[in-house]
Amino acid sequence: MQGELKQAFTSEMGLARSLIADQDFEGAWHHLERAHILGQRDLWSHIVVHMTMLRFAIQQSDMREVLGQIIRILATIPGYLFGWIPVGNTGGSNVSALKQMAIPEDLKPYLLGYSLWRSIGLRLVLFTLVGLVLVALVSAVSRHREGIAQVDQIWQAREQVQVAEFGATKSLKVMPLVNWHANSPELKTEAGVSYLIEIEGHKILFDLGWNEKDTSPSALLANMNSLGVSLQSIDAIFLSHVHRDHVGGSRWEKNGSFSVDATQVDLGQIQAFAPATLSYPDLKVVKITRPQGLMDGVASTGPIARELFIGRIEEQALVINVEGKGLVVVVGCGHQTLSRLLQRIDESFGQPIYGIVGDLHYPVPDGRLKLLGINLQRVFASGSGPTNPISSTDVEADIAMLQKRDIGLIALGGHDTSDEVLNRFGQVFGDRFHIVKVGDEITIQ
Repeated sequence: MQGELKQAFTSEMGLARSLIADQDFEGAWHHLERAHILGQRDLWSHIVVHMTMLRFAIQQSDMREVLGQIIRILATIPGYLFGWIPVGNTGGSNVSALKQMAIPEDLKPYLLGYSLWRSIGLRLVLFTLVGLVLVALVSAVSRHREGIAQVDQIWQAREQVQVAEFGATKSLKVMPLVNWHANSPELKTEAGVSYLIEIEGHKILFDLGWNEKDTSPSALLANMNSLGVSLQSIDAIFLSHVHRDHVGGSRWEKNGSFSVDATQVDLGQIQAFAPATLSYPDLKVVKITRPQGLMDGVASTGPIARELFIGRIEEQALVINVEGKGLVVVVGCGHQTLSRLLQRIDESFGQPIYGIVGDLHYPVPDGRLKLLGINLQRVFASGSGPTNPISSTDVEADIAMLQKRDIGLIALGGHDTSDEVLNRFGQVFGDRFHIVKVGDEITIQ
């Protein structure tokens, strides 16, 4: 209810209440009837009128009117929903609730243009749309639950692959190139991920960021230039999974490809490893399907499936064997879940984990991506879906899991993890914990 109609309704209700206070009950009822005529098209105003009429009837000990108003109050919501509004009806039990009545001449200007059938038609359209949305939501929730069950079955039936000796490196450097935090305002940040992994004889580009606005140079290339990293020095690209914030943008995710910039550049003889079938101009992309060694001192966990509400995803992590330290695991998003990632590493590599570097997807209480106030990362890409999103209890369970292991380094990025969780990890792990920041190199040797 808006404008002059609202003012007229408010005026009639005010007069009615004033006359009730003055015990002019006949005059008060007259204005309540006029307020009913004006307000019956608006659900809340309609209810307010009938509630006032009910209180009036109780004061008058008029049981017939009390019963009539109770019935009319109960009928307001279905009446509103189905457009059942008898125009001009004065709202008292002395007239049928279904009867259309003549509108007083002085009230007609406020009600011009009202059409019962148009009102019913609009409501039918609204109900149809709401119904379709509810059906789609129920269907999506059902498919998601079925998908979770299927992925659980796949995990239980998995082949436990033991990776043969794949060598070791004497040193490891991890330079964050894209993430949420940076050590300098000169470096670009975004809700994406990319790391430069440097071992003896090899430089690996781990994931390619998001480049949400499709700019050139991308945040990845801009930061590489600022940090003195040449694309020509890279000899391998390792993609953790095929989400837009890891393959360089939405366009490449949709097209089953990847890119370091707004347009695809010549990557020369770079090797590329992905957990899904991807293509790139003049480049062979190796699809990783199981745990395996990739080069001296470097291996993949192989893809681990996870059924998210936004769809199924296969994510792999990079495993680097550092001589004298143990395994260092570089993680893209952590969709695998920490428990299954650790289980896979124990099964396939049989060596202690020295460090975990990357992102583990803890958007609690809030994530980095929101739409209409909805925490997208938490509701749709974590936990068990919208009805059971990840919670602080889940985070504490993962922290407890890590505390049971003698891990020397934990470095978490903030592209999918809240500052609150990063601070919590800092409290628990102390000097062993680092927040991943673009430009802050992590060295293990």
